[in-house]
Amino acid sequence: MTELYFNLNDVILILSIGVSLLLSVFQSVFNTKNTYSRVLLAAFFLSIAIADTGIMLIWNEHLPISHLLNIIVPYFYTFATLIKGPLLVYYVKSITQDKFSPSVGGLVHFLPSLVIVGLLYAFNIDINLFRLDQVGIEHTTYFTTDMIWWAIKIIPLTYFCYALTCVYFYQRDVVSDNSEVNEAAIIWLYAITIAFVAANGWAVMLGVLANVFGLPYGVTENYLNFILLISLFFYSVSQSQQLTLARSSKPKQASTTGSLQHIIDGINIGIEQKKLYLNQSINIEQFSDAIDLSARDVSFAINREFGTNFFEFINSHRVEEVKRYLSNSKYNHMSILDISLESGFNSKSSFQRFFKRLTGMSPSEFRSSRAE
Repeated sequence: MTELYFNLNDVILILSIGVSLLLSVFQSVFNTKNTYSRVLLAAFFLSIAIADTGIMLIWNEHLPISHLLNIIVPYFYTFATLIKGPLLVYYVKSITQDKFSPSVGGLVHFLPSLVIVGLLYAFNIDINLFRLDQVGIEHTTYFTTDMIWWAIKIIPLTYFCYALTCVYFYQRDVVSDNSEVNEAAIIWLYAITIAFVAANGWAVMLGVLANVFGLPYGVTENYLNFILLISLFFYSVSQSQQLTLARSSKPKQASTTGSLQHIIDGINIGIEQKKLYLNQSINIEQFSDAIDLSARDVSFAINREFGTNFFEFINSHRVEEVKRYLSNSKYNHMSILDISLESGFNSKSSFQRFFKRLTGMSPSEFRSSRAE
């Protein structure tokens, strides 16, 4: 009778390994302006391929394992699993920050993986010991190996949570500095990072359940990771290139280039005389340059005097411009979409959302009410 080497879980792992390798190679031919994001994403996919290969070699006892593999697999598996977190964090930063470049100080995030690998070496932990299923394992070695398994689960979760906070601060900063942002791309990025947090939180919970109740549901982690793998690739192709980049450095307070009233007067000139809000892609730096003020001062004044951020401030004036068009019968020949574009909006969804929120009615309802 033929012995079965692979079960369904192994098939999922094999698919994940193959897809990860293909996606890693694919990054080298993917045409993007951001070289760092391609390299980081390729490294992330490669780390998944190595980690999944390690999982299969460690837990599939039917596979023939050479003496060399028995020794080195825990090292490769552990290192690949632990660097996934920092790689995702840096990938998120590379696609959201203007002029991003990895720093030497950032290498500290790879220190935990090196420490854990060092422990594997110090205690001479091979695949057999790594499984923790041998009788008579020395107590210190057992404890260390168990702690390594928990580190493998908890450290990536910590970094995925960090990646999620990076998305939050990115969304906050980019909205405060730009009049138009690609909300769909931001929502996707939120969804991806939240999914990684949830999947690894699930893995930690399964580890707890396995230790306390002996429940054998750990394989579901592999299925979730396979889905995330495909989702991340889809996002990198379809959405990440459309993200509005945040500035690398953020001002904390106003400078001393002028009084608050002087800054407010300049902002009003930019709105009332120059009508800078009609520029569909204007950001706070372009706005500030046009009125000879610093972006720091403008951001501070808008927040202090108008109680809002640049994104809301500019779009509220665009809504007023739309209302002017819709209230005048001589523009009845223009479609609402054309009017929104003339008023500075370049996204139909954001226009409709802002207009409904600020007026309490849809653009078509507003036009009808003015015609009565």
